[in-house]
Amino acid sequence: MEDNIAFIGIGAMGYGMAANLRKKMPQEATLYVNDPNARARKRFVSEFSNHGPIEILGTAKEAAEKAGTVLSMVPWPDDVRKIYLDPGTGVIAASSTTDLKSTLLVDSSTIDPATTREVGEKLMKAGVGTYIDAPVSVRYKLNIHLLTKPYD
Repeated sequence: MEDNIAFIGIGAMGYGMAANLRKKMPQEATLYVNDPNARARKRFVSEFSNHGPIEILGTAKEAAEKAGTVLSMVPWPDDVRKIYLDPGTGVIAASSTTDLKSTLLVDSSTIDPATTREVGEKLMKAGVGTYIDAPVSVRYKLNIHLLTKPYD
């Protein structure tokens, strides 16, 4: 279980991150993937299963039950809360059936600090793993266009 990794959120940012993980993981280790987009899941499996096993999971709870490390990369604070704190499908729900004290939880979503603290504190109180905030961002060249109405 320790070599197995779960990745939640294979969208615009997470897809490449999960791909690099699968390529660098030990061949025998499993990468568990969770994402609501069926096309992204199918594409990911077809592109990267030659690097080792990939298993699609339905919930973050399943991810925490199967992997020693859970990574997430989702766009919104509410998504992060759901992944980690949902009492039925979140990582925290797995603590009732699985010992998660040594599980590493890494959230790479770029969200507000208040949500990060909230999630981390609730996981800590529940005795669920080690939660690490590791946000990433994309740097775009900023172009500002000033649109004005000509004065008469």
